[in-house]
Amino acid sequence: MSSAQRAFLDANVIIETFRIGAWPELSRGSWLETVQECEQEALTGNTARSGRVAIDPQALRSGLKASHSVGRQERNKLTHDHPECASMDPGERDLFAHLYSHESPLRATVVLSTADKGVVVRANDLGWLDNIVSLQDLLVAANVGSAKIALLDRQFQVAFLSKVRTDVRLGVIP
Repeated sequence: MSSAQRAFLDANVIIETFRIGAWPELSRGSWLETVQECEQEALTGNTARSGRVAIDPQALRSGLKASHSVGRQERNKLTHDHPECASMDPGERDLFAHLYSHESPLRATVVLSTADKGVVVRANDLGWLDNIVSLQDLLVAANVGSAKIALLDRQFQVAFLSKVRTDVRLGVIP
């Protein structure tokens, strides 16, 4: 990832980065952005869930270059033009609504990191499939050590995203 590349993160990617202790390195080595809904989801999470990752709000906010507010107009534009996006989780829908309203068409310098198969499918619908990157790719580009990268859950790894992307292109995942 070049220094000019911007990475938009969903809540799951943020949580995983904190879980493996790589947020400081990633935020120093990358231009990170999200939307307020993803930020809130990362900070609150499911408090009753076993293995819940506590996110330090100050560390999160200081590592982000921007946390964008998304309004009804942006959501409506996305779901009007792409009704299939209406069923997305609120954070990911807002992330897509922001990108669709302000960054579309996505430039090569804008990447989206997610580990959700459904989001990858929606990205394909919008022509953004090649803009999806794994968290592993982001961490490698930010020079995060291999010991931390080895802690990544499978869905955040390059091989997982590669398989999902191939399955989407082949129509295996509709």
